[in-house]
Amino acid sequence: MNVSKGFASRPDDSSVDAEVLDRICAAYVRTSQRERLATEVYQASTWWQQVRLASLGPVMEALESRDVASLRRMYSNFFRDASSTGLIGVPYSLTKAYFNRQIKDFHRRFFLGDALYGIDYWKRLTNDRFPLHVLAGPEIGNPFGIMIEGTLVRSGAAYQHYSAHRIADLLHAAKATVVEVGGGFGGMAYYLLRDRTGVKYVDFDVPESLALTSYYLMKSFPHLKFLLYGESGLTAENFAPADVVLMPLFEMESLAPESVDVVFSSHAMSDISEEAMSTYLRTIARITTGRFLYFGNAQGAESILKITAETEHRLCLDETRPSNWNTHRFPMADEVECLLTPAAAREATALRSAKSGEIIACRS
Repeated sequence: MNVSKGFASRPDDSSVDAEVLDRICAAYVRTSQRERLATEVYQASTWWQQVRLASLGPVMEALESRDVASLRRMYSNFFRDASSTGLIGVPYSLTKAYFNRQIKDFHRRFFLGDALYGIDYWKRLTNDRFPLHVLAGPEIGNPFGIMIEGTLVRSGAAYQHYSAHRIADLLHAAKATVVEVGGGFGGMAYYLLRDRTGVKYVDFDVPESLALTSYYLMKSFPHLKFLLYGESGLTAENFAPADVVLMPLFEMESLAPESVDVVFSSHAMSDISEEAMSTYLRTIARITTGRFLYFGNAQGAESILKITAETEHRLCLDETRPSNWNTHRFPMADEVECLLTPAAAREATALRSAKSGEIIACRS
């Protein structure tokens, strides 16, 4: 295994159609303009607004002005560029320590230990059913990680792969729709779309994240049909033929009732306001026929259960698991995985199960 090889620059030299980047810019402009008029629950969080001010100025300017050349330069190196601040495994404040000169032994050992812990934990959670090479990904955005057994294990890959296959295990139909609330740059979505044919992936997020996700997934899956904000309305007619739908948060309410098999959120819903949480949960309960899978802090999970127990959009708690992806770095981290089912879907299942004598209780 080798950290230095994992951090070696491997620039994304493949060409990108200027029309694709212009399409991303056009969707960003429409999204950012509409976001300003959205209700407060769909506004960017205080944390994301701080990220914008501190690090995202250049990429926002390129997107708004449709400066395709500048955008291509940043996105082709986004794993090591400020344009991905807040969305990748190494904080942008540490990029000098890793990318601008030879890595010091302290940082090398820290990153190696962190990466090996993630791989070991991934193997344990998945019962070691996957070979290491499944963690490989596309060399889009100049990724970094550790080189092990000939595979570049990108930073964050083990967690994202686990998340994708946790979702896939919840899908029963050959054709299924998965909604993610806060998809980052598309890391989890890459593994889900790569390994689970027949999945329609829908992501609701802030404008800057959607733009980067569009780049990453459109380059990874050029054969898929993408629907970006403003290209057409989020109607059943336009939604049906799309393989990947990337929309701002305020479009969540446009989804038809009972049109989604699984809703997933990783940390994006941990710290939002109670009002925003209530709004999101109401929509999740309305659109979902299957499960809501929440990864995040325990406090956020408690808020979900409290809100759903007190309102008409109740969700039933099926199980809670501890999540120890970060405890080696933050021993006091209190993170969980929660699997919930909308009450209406659970009641329908209970009625079917009653015929066979099985009793299904709803815990809240």
